Amino acid sequence: MIFQPFLWLLEAGGRHARIALPVGVVLAMLLPSTGGFFKPAAPYILAILVASAVVRLDVGAVLRAAIQPRRLMRNFAISLGLLIAAPISFVFLARLFGFDEAMLPLITYYALAPPIATTIWMCVFLGFTAPIAMEIVVLTNLLAPFTGPYLAEFLLGAAVPLSSFVLCMRLGAILGGGMLLAMLAKQFIGVARIQANQRRLDGVSTIAMLAFLVPVFDGIGAVALASPGIGLLCLALATGLNFGTQALIFVGGRIVWVLKGDGFPEGTRSVAVVAGNRNLGLYFAALPADPLFALFVAAYQLPLYLTPMMAGWFADRGSKPH
Repeated sequence: MIFQPFLWLLEAGGRHARIALPVGVVLAMLLPSTGGFFKPAAPYILAILVASAVVRLDVGAVLRAAIQPRRLMRNFAISLGLLIAAPISFVFLARLFGFDEAMLPLITYYALAPPIATTIWMCVFLGFTAPIAMEIVVLTNLLAPFTGPYLAEFLLGAAVPLSSFVLCMRLGAILGGGMLLAMLAKQFIGVARIQANQRRLDGVSTIAMLAFLVPVFDGIGAVALASPGIGLLCLALATGLNFGTQALIFVGGRIVWVLKGDGFPEGTRSVAVVAGNRNLGLYFAALPADPLFALFVAAYQLPLYLTPMMAGWFADRGSKPH
């Protein structure tokens, strides 16, 4: 009985996630500064977020399904497109259109980050096809610690504050720690009990995402008030990257539909959600403190946390799920 209020909180968090997440962003803006006191907790919160998503998966089954030749080629093409082609394209376009050099690391780290593991939960929550989301998230999160740091050095050069090896180790520790935690939870809790408590796992994801706002928004309100123009620029950039990427994927699916005439390519909605929502927090946790990057990461939480509410804008909800 002592755990009953906690279990109720988890269920309520899972049930009301669509409202709780954007409300949490607004409340986080009001937090007073603690001088970075909570930032060391960020890697652990991220590991819990990864674990709460991966614990639901039969990773072995996902990987076995994903290694079918055509499916594997599709998943690798999407994953390498998200982790390699997208960063190179985004940085090239940013330089082509004369973006300020200070903005380039923000765009680069967004594009280098793998999809956040909770996009699997978002796709399930929204009624989109989950298997492709699971496969892409697992594959990109396995590849990202190796692709991101070295591609960052290639794209940004001396602007990267850590060596590629150190950054690789830090990212690997966060993602690997989350996957290890999921394996231990599955071993001790059991698959049957996990399946029977999906709503409570939704609550774990929701509460962890809300907890992550504490280190991210630490002191950001004062920074945004002191430099409102930069704050609005970061918000516009974050929103454009997140929803713009989702919209491009969805429009691409529409174009294929029109050309082929046989409906959306499988998983269009899920791929759109996965492609747009990146785990930018990985780089926030792994890189040294930087006020501009911290402001951008804080601004990014708004479109990220609005995705469950807004994703319907990128899909015809009346058609067959994809």
